[in-house]
Amino acid sequence: AAVEQAVDAFAEGFERAQRLTVRREEAARREFIDDLLYGRSDLVHLAERATRFGLRLSRAHAVAVAVGPEAYTETDAVPRSVEAALLTRFSGRKILLTTKDGRIVCIAPGSQPDVLRYFAKQSHAATDGGQVAVGRPHKGPGGVVHSYDEALEALALADRMGMEDPVLYASDLLVYPVLTRDRQAMADLVRSELGPL
Repeated sequence: AAVEQAVDAFAEGFERAQRLTVRREEAARREFIDDLLYGRSDLVHLAERATRFGLRLSRAHAVAVAVGPEAYTETDAVPRSVEAALLTRFSGRKILLTTKDGRIVCIAPGSQPDVLRYFAKQSHAATDGGQVAVGRPHKGPGGVVHSYDEALEALALADRMGMEDPVLYASDLLVYPVLTRDRQAMADLVRSELGPL
């Protein structure tokens, strides 16, 4: 009986330690993602932490953001199915998939646009017709933040303008902020582009 109690206590302690380790890892990952997407951390320290999660921030990265009819967390079935599809197809590539503010976020090397196209296709299907925005590739840790902001701006612009395209590319929508914000810039654009015609 004493041996059984000792084994049970050891197994319970081991399980508790494993759960605590998993929670710490999840907290570290969540903190890294928050710092990465909001640019709140020291960029050198952020780049060092990024290698732990498979990213080399000295290279260009692009971010794609998917929204659906509901908000998602990392444990929901939709993000998990998208992640499984990405890992099956691109197992050797450095991809970070997460959720942020109810959206599914994919960070991939800028030199591999096929990853983000596939992410967009899988996310659109998994979210039952949700919308995906892809930011432009930018270098460095600050580049991830910039690409993420571009993707979010593309989604906001699509919502304001009633665009229903399944995939939005920030590079294709660069003219809209000029048109919606700055009347003088709009006049210059019309003069320079349409004037010669």
